[in-house]
Amino acid sequence: MLRLTDDLKRGYQLRDRVYKLNLAYDNVLRFYELLDDDHFSAIEKAQTAFEMFFGFAPGPDDEYVAGVFKAIAKYLSEDPYEDTSVGATDLAGNDFAPTKYYSFSQDAGAIYASFREQYGINLIEEQGKLQWDEFKALFAGLGPKTYFQRIVAIRQADPNDYEGKEQVELLEAQNRYALADNHSEEAVQAQLAGFADALKGWALS
Repeated sequence: MLRLTDDLKRGYQLRDRVYKLNLAYDNVLRFYELLDDDHFSAIEKAQTAFEMFFGFAPGPDDEYVAGVFKAIAKYLSEDPYEDTSVGATDLAGNDFAPTKYYSFSQDAGAIYASFREQYGINLIEEQGKLQWDEFKALFAGLGPKTYFQRIVAIRQADPNDYEGKEQVELLEAQNRYALADNHSEEAVQAQLAGFADALKGWALS
């Protein structure tokens, strides 16, 4: 999570040494794509992801990997406006499960266009440079008139609030921009949590 009083997180202490941590936004998004790849086991994903973040592969018996990913997963998921802890509830007392109407992978083109439109930032040129916390802050600040936020508004709209031609047009737009079940941000976060849980037995594997 971005803090104006701290440096961006670029290192992680393992035992008695601090290692450089690659948290460029594109590297984090590639990690999310890795989580969705069913061709690899959880342990294989952990080994690959460890190398993505740290630049070297862990040893087969390195028991600290599960703890590292638990910490990284928590860090990547931090949101200053949401309490996603176990037992959290909304204002009505319901279990807290905020709906995310976007996907970093499926909406990549719209996100790219919106960054160019609002900030003049070319995300392709920022690969390897723009840090995850910076990207998340800018992403959250995208205005309602940007291409990405217009798509989100379409997904959030209730067809029952419209009639006739407008309702038909909304339904057509919602069909066009519908999220694949496994691409929603909720699905990504669920995969991240499941991934951390699957690594609990790392030292025993």
